[in-house]
Amino acid sequence: MKISTRIAVLPGDGIGPEIMAACMPILTRSAEHGGHKLSTKNGLIGWAAHDVYGDVMPEETWQLCQESDAILFGAVGLPKRDPELKSEMRPEKRALLPLRKKFNLGCNIRPVKVYPNLTDLSPLKNNRLVGGVDLTFFRELLGGDYFGERRLDPDGQWAEDVCHYDRNLIVNIARAAFGRAQITKEKVTSIDKANVLGATGTFWRGIVQEIHDTEFPFVALEHQFVDAFNLFLFTKPTSFQIVLTSNLQGDVLSDGGAGLSGSMGLLPSASLDTETGFGLYEPSGGSAPDIAGQNLANPIAMILSIALMFRYSLKDEETAVKIEKAVETTLQQGYRTVDLIPENSTNENLVTVGTVGMAVQVLSHLN
Repeated sequence: MKISTRIAVLPGDGIGPEIMAACMPILTRSAEHGGHKLSTKNGLIGWAAHDVYGDVMPEETWQLCQESDAILFGAVGLPKRDPELKSEMRPEKRALLPLRKKFNLGCNIRPVKVYPNLTDLSPLKNNRLVGGVDLTFFRELLGGDYFGERRLDPDGQWAEDVCHYDRNLIVNIARAAFGRAQITKEKVTSIDKANVLGATGTFWRGIVQEIHDTEFPFVALEHQFVDAFNLFLFTKPTSFQIVLTSNLQGDVLSDGGAGLSGSMGLLPSASLDTETGFGLYEPSGGSAPDIAGQNLANPIAMILSIALMFRYSLKDEETAVKIEKAVETTLQQGYRTVDLIPENSTNENLVTVGTVGMAVQVLSHLN
């Protein structure tokens, strides 16, 4: 008898519940077509949990996640309610960061793609997009400035955030990036500031080069200083395939890369324990409370996050590709949520759909 894969479903706040609900039929059908037996169970997180339990990350949700093999995550955060709680008790610090640490989610994967029929959305001129932008950030997620020691001078004269990196954190993210590149035959661009910094500079570069030379010598590798890459990301974005970065630099650069697509509603993400395959999968766009409950939110990022779950946690590349192709076909046929329609567009071939409508169209193209 086939063992069921257990998925914790955490819709969260803002647009999270509606995009999650719209996308669950895609998860179900994809699992059926791929021969997977999935069991899903919903849990509360963020302000939705606070309103029930008085805690944005209650024990019940921790227990659900611990009993699961992967997490599908919607979004958390309602800025208007932030004054109700101290900073450390808000969803971002009490839920997201602890989830990453608790489940050893040290590898963050964020694909950025400019679809051929959506180039008008990109802030770049079309001549910079020739050849297609299709790159993936592999960002280390458990080290660096975000997890280092923090100190403030009581007299207010200085502040310090320590950028600390253990060797194993860099080894793990480098192996993940090189491992994917070995499958896809893509080039890896490793980002650092080796001409100035130690932890995310010479130390980072040396370990990345070592792992490449000893374990993945046939994968193409180049090193780029972070400031130079930031320029090249917008002047020659088609030059990059897999981008390997530290935590802070990856946070900044991947959001910059997200801007290339023209809409955060297109951008999925995965955060993985590279040893066990446990992963947290979520759209990159946030809770967008200003459009919540209006059937306006773009569900594509969530759909593509489901594809990443099949690829990395369920080890099913075929099903992942089928979901991605269904999204591409839907966009090729002109279906658009409002964020995907250029301002002052006169294209009569575009069909405006809502959250549910877009998910239904993608579902119809799954085979």
